Amino acid sequence: MKNINIKNKFLIFVVFNIFYAVFYLYYKHEVGNDTSISEWLINYQGGFTRRGLGGEINILLANILSISLRDAIFLFQATIHTLYLGILFVYLKNLQLNIYQFFALFAPIFILYPIAELEALGRKEMIIFLFFVCILFFADERFNKKIINSIIFIFFPVLCLIWEEIILFAPYFAVILIQKNRLISFKDTFINLLIIFLPSIFVMIVVFALPLSNEGHLTMCNFLKNEFDERCYMSAELLIKNTIYLDTLFIHERANFFPHYFRYLMIFLIGFAPLHMSILKNNFNKKDNFVTKNFNPIQLYLFLYFPILLLFAFGHDWGRWIHITYSLSILLYFYLLKNSLITNNFNEYLCINWILKKKKILFFVFFIFAFFWNPKTLLTGDIATNSLYKIIYNSSKIIFNYKGIRIFQDNPIIKFHKEFIE
Repeated sequence: MKNINIKNKFLIFVVFNIFYAVFYLYYKHEVGNDTSISEWLINYQGGFTRRGLGGEINILLANILSISLRDAIFLFQATIHTLYLGILFVYLKNLQLNIYQFFALFAPIFILYPIAELEALGRKEMIIFLFFVCILFFADERFNKKIINSIIFIFFPVLCLIWEEIILFAPYFAVILIQKNRLISFKDTFINLLIIFLPSIFVMIVVFALPLSNEGHLTMCNFLKNEFDERCYMSAELLIKNTIYLDTLFIHERANFFPHYFRYLMIFLIGFAPLHMSILKNNFNKKDNFVTKNFNPIQLYLFLYFPILLLFAFGHDWGRWIHITYSLSILLYFYLLKNSLITNNFNEYLCINWILKKKKILFFVFFIFAFFWNPKTLLTGDIATNSLYKIIYNSSKIIFNYKGIRIFQDNPIIKFHKEFIE
């Protein structure tokens, strides 16, 4: 099949996502129980604590601009999300993709996910995505390796202070560093990565060694109340209840293999399928560094997934973990593809060849895969359906101030729409 020029299609998709991301961020930034606001309220006013730097940045922004803390958080979230999608478009716009890669780009656990599942919109992983895309830019051959080394050396520990769980995704950054620095032996790889990540390791030690006390948490909450009339709730409230000391295994008491774990196994297999099919039977073009010498692409990805299992073990936001893992994985793949570091063979399968010849069926399958479903945020949450339709439909209810389709309420179609679509 002829490769697809994605520039115009992807531009429309990116603009669509930016518009609805900013719209929904603004709509929910005044909601009193929204987690994406509460996690940005955490600050250092009661003493050092994990995730406190993000709150301090927004407090500073609110004071400088003389706006409310919630408005500052909205401005910060909208800026980060817009920058990420804008830079992503610039990075990918000239790619020509085969059908597997095209499906992978539009997977519902990638760009569309935050506006399809609003609990994931405005969360701290967006900073990770923005940072990773910037790293991919500076990993280009025309830039000196010292630039990317310095950026990760300086800013990765800063991100650890905003969201410490980024450390589990450090191997994705390590792959880029190994490739850029042409590290071949285990010794060179270990020493160089240790030096570059040393500040981040130090920060993580501090985060583990200096938990926030109950008194410090109370001081932090009182500061928010007195200065910004904000209460500690959700993430800010759970800061000292759900810690990083492996005390959250209780989340699995509410889950069973059927349907919860099985559902996420299927989400992983189906959602990652186009990416894995793009990788399968392909190999690295050169064996000139530690990664390409010792792994084939599918082995590398399995290795990258392994540390992230800790998130699934100790956190219940499984939809978010899938989204983060897939986003970094597909971004890394496009980096390898764009820089001709991986072969780009199209692996033919009998059933897929049949679908490719039926363009109407192919379009239908693509629409169902890309826009008709997405995982919910929590492990115990069901699969959401009609994702694209709901984004447009629910926003129109907000914009035009109506409660939904209520004409001919006894009509079977309207009853079906109310029960299964809304």
